[in-house]
Amino acid sequence: MGWLTLLFEPVKIWLTNRGKKAEANAKLELAVTNNRARLARDKETNNHDWEMASLADKDKGLRYVSYSIFALPILITVVYPSQGQEIFTNLELVPDWWVKTFVSINGGVWGIIELKRAAPALISAIKGAVKSG
Repeated sequence: MGWLTLLFEPVKIWLTNRGKKAEANAKLELAVTNNRARLARDKETNNHDWEMASLADKDKGLRYVSYSIFALPILITVVYPSQGQEIFTNLELVPDWWVKTFVSINGGVWGIIELKRAAPALISAIKGAVKSG
């Protein structure tokens, strides 16, 4: 019986952790829903839908893809130098305006994502300064 315990213990731990993660996600969704309801009742607040989306972390996939586009060529070059060199040689074939546009779009997307996170605190600080001043 001891070997069965050793065999099934990792599965048991995995299932327990998976259940905890699902419970945490359910609590987060409930908190977002409750905050939306509070915002609907409170017309004086400066919170908006984009702040609620930020709480729900809807941009996670976009961040992974965007980061991977920049990180993978470097990782490939470190692990497989000849293939990495070929990637960077091929990137030189891409028109300069296209690369600059792509980098600008990614920078804008990352900047907007971070601004969404910082905006509520900034708005609250400005409101507090106006009220106290």
